[in-house]
Amino acid sequence: LAKRQQGTHSTKTISEVSGTGRKPWQQKGLGQARHGTLRGPQFRGGSTMHGPKPRSHAIKLNKKVRRLGLKIALSARAAEGKLHVLEDLEVPTHKTKNIVNYVNQMENTKKVLLVDGGPINDNLKLATQNLHYVNVLPSILHDTLVMSRDAVDRIVERMRTPINR
Repeated sequence: LAKRQQGTHSTKTISEVSGTGRKPWQQKGLGQARHGTLRGPQFRGGSTMHGPKPRSHAIKLNKKVRRLGLKIALSARAAEGKLHVLEDLEVPTHKTKNIVNYVNQMENTKKVLLVDGGPINDNLKLATQNLHYVNVLPSILHDTLVMSRDAVDRIVERMRTPINR
């Protein structure tokens, strides 16, 4: 979730604050502390020390940790009965009602993610593009996951771990 932060927050350093660079008073003889500029952080209207600067908040995850997360997510979906594996995601026509009927047959499903191993079929793309609760793109906020056998094989190959189920 940290990666979602924009990271556009910013404060001005001493070189960015507008104002004069003149020495405010002489170094010795006044009984005042010595200062070279009135734009330091201790003065009103001055800079901010160690403030935020635009940056990316993304955290790098190790490959093994990412693989483990994918394993746990797929195992949890399978345990809940919300992982459906189909031989292929071939749709006979581009009609949306076929997909709507298929989703209505599933119980307790509000959002569906379809994952295919290769390029997405044109009929499948046309049939799902009007449905806001069916995605063909990768995401994590879905109730039910429907995968083709090819997609499962590719995930197993990528994880380098056999699935025992």
